[in-house]
Amino acid sequence: MPTEKRIWSLTEEAFKRLLAQFDPDAEVAAEKYELMRAEILKLFECRGCASPLDLADETINRVARRIAEGQQIPRESIRAYFYGVARNLMREHLRNPEREWTSIETLPPSDHPAEDPEQTQSERLERYSLERRLECLESCVEKLPTNMRDLAISYYKGREKTRIENRRRMAISLGVPLNTLRIRLHRIRERLEKCLFDCLRGSAER
Repeated sequence: MPTEKRIWSLTEEAFKRLLAQFDPDAEVAAEKYELMRAEILKLFECRGCASPLDLADETINRVARRIAEGQQIPRESIRAYFYGVARNLMREHLRNPEREWTSIETLPPSDHPAEDPEQTQSERLERYSLERRLECLESCVEKLPTNMRDLAISYYKGREKTRIENRRRMAISLGVPLNTLRIRLHRIRERLEKCLFDCLRGSAER
């Protein structure tokens, strides 16, 4: 006699384990989870699914279940894993004759998706990365001793055509050969690069 198939439901413990896959910080993990859910929901909406909310929730349940059953997913691969599960669910949805399917080409322009969720996420991450680099660079420049900071700003000031003459004048005013000035700036740049690396690494670890 066939046994009744057990229906799996998302428990609080399973949900906590799912969140932990996004980030060790609970608040950051929750934000990343909400973003991931929004992307998956948008994916099903873009494909014209009749019940995108149900499909998004089912995707989350399947990923959570696999994690609860011991599936090892590297943190950096969790987003790709979600999309893989969502695409498999999409194929099931297409094969199921009981579910309605509306091609996106048949939708009126007002219902077409305004953005590609993958592209949006990529642009958001790129923008965030640039903002963090600028913040770290400003912080590192501020940490330089005043004489080093002023020297670096003056050295790189102006357009390319005027910099050569500007640097010659700087060397004369400091009473050093131009090569010596270049060496000083090289050391300042190395110091900034190390500070920038440490700052960005610290941001990534938080």
